Amino acid sequence: MPRRPPRLPPLLAEFDDEERDAVLAANRAFYRAFNDRDADAMDLLWSPTGSVVCLHPGQAALHERAEIMASWRAIMRHPEAPRVRCAEEWVVGRPGLALVVCREILPNVQLMATNSFTRSSGGWHIIGHHSGPVPSIETRQPTAASASAPARDRRKLH
Repeated sequence: MPRRPPRLPPLLAEFDDEERDAVLAANRAFYRAFNDRDADAMDLLWSPTGSVVCLHPGQAALHERAEIMASWRAIMRHPEAPRVRCAEEWVVGRPGLALVVCREILPNVQLMATNSFTRSSGGWHIIGHHSGPVPSIETRQPTAASASAPARDRRKLH
C-alpha cells in the first residue's frame, strides 16, 4: 500500500500578502513609536502576554515584559537617544508568527535587527527585538560624480 505524504501542520500554511503588509505596518509602528518617543504606543505594540525577549546592542537579554518596557522608556527619555530609520525590511512568516529583518540606520552606526511578531485577536504584537552593529552601507542619494562610476555587482562577495 503506498504511503501518503505527511500533512503539514497549519502553522506551515501560506503567508499571504495581506498578512505581510500587516506585519510591516506593525514593524513601522514600532520605529515610529521609538522616533516619536511615544512610550504608550511602544507599550501597545509589545505582546501583553506570553514569552518576550529584547536584546539591545551590547546589553544582556531582557526576558520580562516590565523590564523590557522600562528599558524602552529609559532609552526614549535619554536626551541623546538617536532617531532610527528602518530600511531593507524583509519579512518571513506563517499564519500567527512572523519575523522582520531590517537595517536600522542611526546617525553614526548601522544595526541589523530581527523583530519577531505574533498575531492575537488584537493584531500583530512584538515578542522579540534583537539588534546588533553591522558594517554601514551608503544611504545617501548618488551624486553626479558617483552616478558616472560603474555600478558594483552586489552578488559578488569581494
